Amino acid sequence: MADNEHILHIVLVTESGDQTTGKAARAASSIPGDLIEAYLGTTYQLGMGHAGPSLRIGEPVGTGPGTVGGLLADADATCAAFITAWNPHSDVETADAENEASHARLLNRLAGFPGVTVHEGEGVGENPNWVPERSVLAIGLASSDAISLGREFRQNAIVWVSDAGIPELVLLG
Repeated sequence: MADNEHILHIVLVTESGDQTTGKAARAASSIPGDLIEAYLGTTYQLGMGHAGPSLRIGEPVGTGPGTVGGLLADADATCAAFITAWNPHSDVETADAENEASHARLLNRLAGFPGVTVHEGEGVGENPNWVPERSVLAIGLASSDAISLGREFRQNAIVWVSDAGIPELVLLG
């Protein structure tokens, strides 16, 4: 079960754009609790194979070189989104070829947002049987655009970093 620190960093955004936070967001979401727990326990890693900085829900992004906060500062940005196109709605039976094609489409879509800097990464779950999912950190992407892309690629959630510098789990259903 998520601790109180994690609960504070959960946001549910409905199709109509209404937002609920904390315990109410978790309770109102259609996403199963075990998946939410998995998302909360995931390390959102930049680079492949733990090669770069990482994000954890509720933990500050840091400042300076080698941190996500440093990357935000380098890009003169105050926000970012960690998004995947892999395994729509957490369907781990999705074929690798379909996942790779979806990832390529996500990169193509992100190229259409001026001023957005993209860093490749992967979501690495606590369960060693969970294959890391290719993902991106899109620095400078507006939250509304990040949410729209998450929905377009049929994701249950995205990770959002606002100017507060604390990653939030944004549930999309």
